[in-house]
Amino acid sequence: MDITFYDITVYLGILGLLMMIFSFLTGMRIWKSKKRMIYHKRIGIVGFIAAMVHGFTMLYYFFFS
Repeated sequence: MDITFYDITVYLGILGLLMMIFSFLTGMRIWKSKKRMIYHKRIGIVGFIAAMVHGFTMLYYFFFS
């Protein structure tokens, strides 16, 4: 099985979506944890960057291939 950059960006998009959802739910305190989640901003930023890489790569493959 050959894993390409396209496959990695699909998984990166799913991971970015999950990270942004987790960051949103912990930041709005909808999902409360016993330990205070202080890294939810960083998780959201990393998730957003992962989603941007996914989006730009998908746009590239859509328009130029």
